[in-house]
Amino acid sequence: FTGKPVDGYLANRIVGTRALCAALGQAQEKAESLGFGLLLWDGYRPQSTVDLFFALVSTA
Repeated sequence: FTGKPVDGYLANRIVGTRALCAALGQAQEKAESLGFGLLLWDGYRPQSTVDLFFALVSTA
């Protein structure tokens, strides 16, 4: 919604706990067995990015 890259993201990756990663791995295996897959669109956001989003929304 910013129309440009957002500061604060160091890599195109989602951060999660080991438990989350294990659960997503199981879900991916199940999805693949049914001919589907997983596509994750969102995850952890650095606090600086959250602050930027709130600033953008409050000025809109």
